[in-house]
This record gives sequence, C-alpha cells and structure tokens, in this order.
Amino acid sequence: MKKIISLFTLILLSITGSKAQIIESKITTSGQCEHCKETIEKNIRFEKGVKKVAFDEKMHVVTVKYDETKTNLKDIQIAISKLGYDADSISADPKAYEKLNACCKKKK
Repeated sequence: MKKIISLFTLILLSITGSKAQIIESKITTSGQCEHCKETIEKNIRFEKGVKKVAFDEKMHVVTVKYDETKTNLKDIQIAISKLGYDADSISADPKAYEKLNACCKKKK
C-alpha cells in the first residue's frame, strides 16, 4: 500500500511540476514599420514555447507571452536578431539585416 501511495504521489508531483509557466516580456527592437510587424509576428509566433506575440511599431516594442518551461527570453531575443532586427542588447544579425527592405532598416 505504501508503494502505491508513493507512486501516486510521484506521478502527481511530476504532473504538477511540469505545469506551464507563462511569462510576458517586452523586447525593444529596431523594427519600425508594418512590414517589420508582419515579419516579426509571423516568425516569432512559431518559436518553441511562444504563445502570443505582438509588435507595436510606434513604440518599437515586441510583447511576447511564452512558456518558461520551453523557452526563455534570451532565445526569443536571438530569434528576433536572426530576422535582422536588434532585440534589447542583442544586435541584429548583419546578413539578415542586409536582406531587410529599405523601410525596415535603421534611419542613419
């Protein structure tokens, strides 16, 4: 009987311990137009663990809701940089930046 109770407790703890932890973070980015919005939202939505993504082009902020058990803020920032945009302190990937439309590039 003790073994059954112990097994049941272990199963219950493993189910409870793996519960999704949804976090909301805001990432400042160099994106600035409707095309940037479309690119960021379309691509980041498919990153593992991302539940919701919204880009405010006027504020240059990406708001991301994600499952902390599947991804983290740093990985999402890196994914944004690989699209060609700065993401907080992570600079845009130079090759991806060069492929952006002219309207998406930083004003000099």
